[in-house]
Amino acid sequence: MKIAQIEMFLSTIKTGSIAEAARRHGKSRTTVSASLSALEDHLGVELLNRSGNRITPTVIGEATVNDFERIILIARDIDTRCEQYNVGVEASIRIARDDSLPESLWRQLLRQIRIQFPQTSVSIYSAPTQELEEMVAQNLVDVAYGLLPDTYHFSRLQQTDLGQIRMMSVAHKDHPLSQLRKVNDADLERYTEIAVAYFDEESLRIVTPKAGKYIALSFYEHLRDAVLDQTGWSSLPAILIKQHLREGTLKVIKYNRAMNWQSYGEVVENEARRGTVVKWLSEQLETYLLDESD
Repeated sequence: MKIAQIEMFLSTIKTGSIAEAARRHGKSRTTVSASLSALEDHLGVELLNRSGNRITPTVIGEATVNDFERIILIARDIDTRCEQYNVGVEASIRIARDDSLPESLWRQLLRQIRIQFPQTSVSIYSAPTQELEEMVAQNLVDVAYGLLPDTYHFSRLQQTDLGQIRMMSVAHKDHPLSQLRKVNDADLERYTEIAVAYFDEESLRIVTPKAGKYIALSFYEHLRDAVLDQTGWSSLPAILIKQHLREGTLKVIKYNRAMNWQSYGEVVENEARRGTVVKWLSEQLETYLLDESD
């Protein structure tokens, strides 16, 4: 039983004509008729009623249609998977990422991956920026995307800078810090900071806060929401808060180090991890960051 025979059978059922099925497949009527007969011989049943002006399926022929359609779908999936493998497309990929870029962007990228690489299985795990290197080093994921640290803890890892993200120290427009014409270190220490919490090998850690009091959360979106709730002030990626800045809900604190740029990039263990999907994804992120910086 050959895939081509099944395809010709399904075309004949759909068109009701061996001649029309032959035209669709670019074959002669004799070739299609012989293929159908060979399929019936292999199965030991008659699949088609050949009497009258229109070809129709027999009872057993009708009963096989759904299964034959499934076989064709599976065969095409296998062909596509093997074609992708031959050109370096990963069969599966494990991604870790922080949330310094908007969720809407990642949703869009996932849709594009499904269209561009339909046979690649993708798993994505969100984690605080500070945990990404460790996840790659322990082979928990194939690649990580996020804000790159100033100092690298694992020299064997390969980091690729994809662009820059502006970090801003902000507070709600009604927060006391937003009312000051000039903010100094003592002012920051006086008010609660919304800081970043993450796990290392030993325990739950806090990214060194500037304030004496802090509330630590794991994701930038949670930090942003806490600032919007007037719980405290925080340093956040500008990309995540630009709408609130335009609306005036959030204000950049008038502090001499309120804004700085931080590198965003890709982390892999070695070049072998950079398959076609990883390279494509990194290119999309790089383009997005360039467009955002305009």
